[in-house]
Amino acid sequence: MDSRMKSAFELEEGSHIVESNNQLETNEITNDDANLQDVISTKAELVRSACAMDKSSTLHFRDKIVIVTGASSGIGAQCAIAFAKCGATLTLVGRDVKRLQSVAEKCKEAKGITPLTINVDLTKHKSCELVVDTTVKIFRRMDVLVNCAGRATITSLFDNTMEHFDETFAINLKASYRLMQLALPHLKKTKGNIINIIGANFEKVRPGFLPYSISMAGLETLTKSAALELAPDGVRVNAIRPGITKTNFLHNLNIMGEDLEFAYARLAENTPSKRVIQPEEIAKMVIFVASDTCPSLTGAFIDIDGAASMS
Repeated sequence: MDSRMKSAFELEEGSHIVESNNQLETNEITNDDANLQDVISTKAELVRSACAMDKSSTLHFRDKIVIVTGASSGIGAQCAIAFAKCGATLTLVGRDVKRLQSVAEKCKEAKGITPLTINVDLTKHKSCELVVDTTVKIFRRMDVLVNCAGRATITSLFDNTMEHFDETFAINLKASYRLMQLALPHLKKTKGNIINIIGANFEKVRPGFLPYSISMAGLETLTKSAALELAPDGVRVNAIRPGITKTNFLHNLNIMGEDLEFAYARLAENTPSKRVIQPEEIAKMVIFVASDTCPSLTGAFIDIDGAASMS
């Protein structure tokens, strides 16, 4: 490229193209110079159009208030960071104080906006009320709720207690239901939306995961019913269904070190794509669904599982 053309344009940090203040000398304009200036003028118009498109992008969340549960690790953490990069103001909910603070710091680094962090167990009495009430009290509104908190324990009908069943339902289904109830009046005002993270392939019978599968089926029904019920009020409800994703899931089942890597390798072998999904990939889809890009997108279930649900 001609050096004079280079002087007319530079790349700003963050890959936004801007015009330089440098001006071309026009004392002696030849035909080549005139053609060059035509090219520069055309490119300048394209640059201005690109910048205008960037500013009007529906994937920004400036002035939007977003609650993300399960934000201390895995998919929830990556969702929080992705929203922060899009300019959202965040409420991060999680049980692990240290990890939650680490995620909050990464979110602040993105755009300089300090998230509200709430260290709470959502299964405890009035904990969901604390999350929504505190968010609205501080930020005066709410635009997006991402229900990402969840758990799975290995148990079966041979377990004569209800402890594992109750714990699984409390976080996977009851907490999501209660948060949606509490968020609804505020989301109606902002025409906001809800995204539920539902484990994919829960329909496939796997010994030891009965309470988890039942809770995921319940969350799916909740999403469908809520989408239909809230559509007249302009509140969208959707679900993202990740496949085998690299999170703390296996670690929480006491699978660690070399055993953990071996487990992921075996899991990858059993999927058509032969790969384990990274949580950042799920977060990108959450951002898209939560944005205003598709205003009629509600009641949708989006599988990100490398075609595992097809096999």
